[in-house]
Amino acid sequence: MNKIIQGSNALVVGGTSGIGYAIASRLATSPNYNFSAITIVGRTKPQIMPPGNVTFRSVDATSMQALRDFAYEYRNNSDNSPLDLLVMTQGIMSFAGRTETSEGIDRKMALHYYGRQLLIRELSPIMSQNAKVLLVLDGLNASPDKLNWDDLDLKNNFSLSNAANHCICMNDAMVQHNAHQRDGSKRFFVHAYPGAVNTATPKNSAWYFRAASKVLSRVMGTQPDECAARQLDGLYKAADELEAKDVFWACLDNHGKVVEGKKEWSEDERKKIADHTWTIVDRR
Repeated sequence: MNKIIQGSNALVVGGTSGIGYAIASRLATSPNYNFSAITIVGRTKPQIMPPGNVTFRSVDATSMQALRDFAYEYRNNSDNSPLDLLVMTQGIMSFAGRTETSEGIDRKMALHYYGRQLLIRELSPIMSQNAKVLLVLDGLNASPDKLNWDDLDLKNNFSLSNAANHCICMNDAMVQHNAHQRDGSKRFFVHAYPGAVNTATPKNSAWYFRAASKVLSRVMGTQPDECAARQLDGLYKAADELEAKDVFWACLDNHGKVVEGKKEWSEDERKKIADHTWTIVDRR
């Protein structure tokens, strides 16, 4: 990318390792990006922090209350306004069945979907008019026909494949929902697919899965810094190209290219998913 992206504040949730850490590091070190302050949010502080004006906040991203408290503190600190870039990569790789948090949400779905949408909503008051939001999960392989509209949080129909499909599909729908809620701004929302990336496999995975994953990722996986470059550069390129067409959302593939032919969700579909989401994240 030839242009230089200037910004005040960037927030990277899940930036403690893997793709998130690589994105935070690229924002801090690449001559193409010039942000006044970068905040990494996660459970555990990285052993080596990226250089420059980068700070860390410890937050349990499976907890809606913890995320709500963090967002309240962050947006009420004048140093954090405006927020020009919000990146969310938080997640977990686990073969465990439905494992509920104290708030009654499956941990995987809390990380991959519900917490992300809560943060977008709670931080929107301090987002700049040209803010960019990047959700890294799977903007390529959604299958909306597999959604169980009567059980979106999968309280009664949970399986790993159902959970993955619901999180992917609902993130797809919500980037479009948020793009339609811009209130005249030029905020741009992206759901990105990173592909296979050579990252550390979570320690809570079975030993045999960690071993196999380590081998496969080294053979087939993109390096995290290369993935970060593709996703960040793709985000800003897509925004430049699509804003001219009055489109303020996109899905990216693992090369940072816009995925063509994505389903455009109807207003009723977007509303049903949004209403469901706020019901889940706001219950006490």
